[in-house]
Amino acid sequence: MAFLGILVAAVSGAVIWYWRFKMVREAGNEIIDSVERMRGAYKRGKRRKQAEAAPLASIADPAIAAVAFFFCLAKEKPMYVDAAKNVIRSRMNGIIRPGDMEEVLVFGDWASKNVTSPEDPIRRFRDLWMKALDMQERQQLIGIAEDVAAVGGERTTEQEHALQTLRRSLMN
Repeated sequence: MAFLGILVAAVSGAVIWYWRFKMVREAGNEIIDSVERMRGAYKRGKRRKQAEAAPLASIADPAIAAVAFFFCLAKEKPMYVDAAKNVIRSRMNGIIRPGDMEEVLVFGDWASKNVTSPEDPIRRFRDLWMKALDMQERQQLIGIAEDVAAVGGERTTEQEHALQTLRRSLMN
């Protein structure tokens, strides 16, 4: 009988320890799952930020890049974006084909929506503009940017910094 008691105690002890190890394994799996979910959320957020910047990254034409930059510059004065759009349309007439003008303006407006600073497109497009534009075309780009910044009166400090960065980037 004592042997049977020891056997029952050993089996019940083994069952209890098995159950405890199983609970520890499940807790470990839950911790790993939550860490993986947090890691996935971080990666998705990082990719979302990259996707937001992707419209600018897909631009390979210097004229379209200039239009996107002009819209970034114009959005520093949100009340005057429509007036700036008219300035962009009139100044880019002859540079962009008339049939493509509306499409380029809509794309430039859309591409500039997620840009936080008008200096970002300058850094992104500097090499494209340096390779594709001669000195006269660069000066024309700066002139159009100054006209866009002048819409609605005084330039904002962000616009002034962007124009200085543009001059330094393209004229050096």
